[in-house]
Amino acid sequence: MTTTLKAHPIWQTLTEALTQIDPHQVAHQHLQDCEAEIHGYWDEADQLYETIRFKQLPIPQLISSSLGITSNLTADQHWLQLKYALTIPPASTVGELVLILDDTLEIIDENWLIDVQSPYVIAIAQND
Repeated sequence: MTTTLKAHPIWQTLTEALTQIDPHQVAHQHLQDCEAEIHGYWDEADQLYETIRFKQLPIPQLISSSLGITSNLTADQHWLQLKYALTIPPASTVGELVLILDDTLEIIDENWLIDVQSPYVIAIAQND
């Protein structure tokens, strides 16, 4: 017998939770809190940048969300991952932002993927 999650109520629950959380506001607030700067950024070529700045505040667009459970000996930890495309109007994508929230909706981790060659990004490399 094959089991699927296609019609499982968890998807409706996730949709309702995302509506209540307002993922756009979560990302927008995070960008404002960090003043649209990233410190200590490593790119895909292992180049360290002291600071990454955006010439203007990027607009986050939610592209995926997922729920997770991390099991350990004392208790399961539940988390929500929100992945955003970061765009500068009219339509230039400058990167992605992944935010991981715990079950109290506090951000417990963030991951950036930034196009350091974008004309909308100021990337200050680490001096060797």
